[in-house]
Amino acid sequence: MDHMRGLSDRELLAQCVKFGREALLWRNKFRALLPEVERRRLYRKKGYKSVYEFGERLAGLSMAQVAESLNVAERLEDKPALKDLLESGEVSVNKIVRVVSIATMENDGELAEKVQILSLSALKTYVQDLKLDSMVDQTSLVQEEINEYGLKGEVIQRLRELKEKGIDVNEALLEFLNQREEEIIQAKDHIVEELPESSSRYIPTRVKNILKQEYGTSCSVTYCRKPSGNIHHTRRFGLNPSHNPNFMAPLCKEHHQIAHSLDVKVTEIRMKK
Repeated sequence: MDHMRGLSDRELLAQCVKFGREALLWRNKFRALLPEVERRRLYRKKGYKSVYEFGERLAGLSMAQVAESLNVAERLEDKPALKDLLESGEVSVNKIVRVVSIATMENDGELAEKVQILSLSALKTYVQDLKLDSMVDQTSLVQEEINEYGLKGEVIQRLRELKEKGIDVNEALLEFLNQREEEIIQAKDHIVEELPESSSRYIPTRVKNILKQEYGTSCSVTYCRKPSGNIHHTRRFGLNPSHNPNFMAPLCKEHHQIAHSLDVKVTEIRMKK
């Protein structure tokens, strides 16, 4: 106790972080052992009524946590990369749970890499993206969103007037949208012509403004409604020191992590860490 009182706040926090991480690691390792404990009925040999009591008494696990561990292990029997991570305890069960619903023998290795690199929230977003991409027909999804545009009464009235005049409203809207896109392209080209190479990561205001005009304040990934918090260089800034808006896009925190995870060199560095 005297030793504890002699620690500074910084030292005390460091101890808490260290032991907390170690506790999480060993808890994960314990959870990975439960399927084998269940298979051997080891809990009965040691006087426990069930594997659930075994998990609760020895590691303080809830019934739901034990059930989750058994279920995940069963679903990873034919997915060696994810199974190895589960059994090693190096990755939390919660992360593996996020990807198990989309895990296949084909994407096993890729998902194993993602759970090591991405945060839990980014991993959740990554899985949602894959599920959306796998949808064959997204028409119903678009239809559900039609009522979310929040058109004002004046806009609806003007569209109605166009329709009454025999003007194709869809064609008029498409013409407006195409013209808007063309204006943005031209504005970008003008910016690029005057944009010098720069080693500074500070993004010029006019670049930020044209990206905001193009993408608004939301993440630029399709169907992601989260606010953008980062402007991502789709060509690595270290190799291409330029703030060319044609190779930049605003992303939410989670999609920004995912974008960097796709960079092989960044991935290798993080894996080594």
